[in-house]
Amino acid sequence: MAFALDPEKSFDAAVRKAAISQLEDAVKTLKKQPDGLHEAIHDARKKFKRVRGLYRLIRPIAKDFAEAENARIRDMATDLAGGRDATALIECAAYLRAFLHDGTTDMALARLEAALFARRTSAAVSDTELRQKVKAAIHTCREAIAAIEGADFDEDRTSAAKYLSKGWKKQLSNAQVALMTAQAEGDDDDFHELRKKSQTYWMFCALLSPAWPTALKVKRDGAKALADVLGHEHDLSMLLSLLDDSNALPLNAETLATCRQTATSTRAQLRRRAIKMARKTFGDEAHVEAKIIRTLWKKRVGSHEHR
Repeated sequence: MAFALDPEKSFDAAVRKAAISQLEDAVKTLKKQPDGLHEAIHDARKKFKRVRGLYRLIRPIAKDFAEAENARIRDMATDLAGGRDATALIECAAYLRAFLHDGTTDMALARLEAALFARRTSAAVSDTELRQKVKAAIHTCREAIAAIEGADFDEDRTSAAKYLSKGWKKQLSNAQVALMTAQAEGDDDDFHELRKKSQTYWMFCALLSPAWPTALKVKRDGAKALADVLGHEHDLSMLLSLLDDSNALPLNAETLATCRQTATSTRAQLRRRAIKMARKTFGDEAHVEAKIIRTLWKKRVGSHEHR
């Protein structure tokens, strides 16, 4: 099911449908686990991010509800995270190995990858414990579904456009601040913040795509590509933090130095690319883009109301 607000429905019904579809899909995945326990958790957490993105969009309309439900779903996703960071580090090492390297560098990265596999195994949460967490998450999802089913935002479809544009303007403005900070400071946390803003922006684009299908698809694809680049950048930052601890991995100094140099140079390239992409993605004036969203959403809603 497409992750978008339906302009043909009342605002309450549109939000309810978008949220419940993601939460029900998450429950189904966690229960059936078609590709295994760990992949089911990973897929469910993607659904949770979408619901949180939706609740950020409607925050100007329903602040208390959005904040409470965002916290509920955030805590549930965090509890399910388990060994995700350890897996991300392994994927990061594999990502580095995909580039062309000399034999010495490739051998160092292969040793790193093996050490990261061993590290994940030794620190892994048992499947029994994970299954208990999954059971709790399914229960929490059902509570979240009940909460949105009982929500009443008391907004007609036309006036809701004003609040949607307000949420849009705030998000784009925050993304532009995150971009400026990343350009000026360049700290790990600054780029991580830019990544989070990019993820939320692509969700906003998806949710309001019925208002401006062609343009928002381009913006959504750009924001998604940016978030993916920043995802690799974030994993490299985590990997570098681990490599800076000489006792964290059973690797000799030469191997650590080679891996550290490779990760540092690759991260620098990704950061330059991300800044360039972010300038394009977040280049429009926030108030202008929000005004367009408001006008087109009202027009789209109005066209359905007068059929």
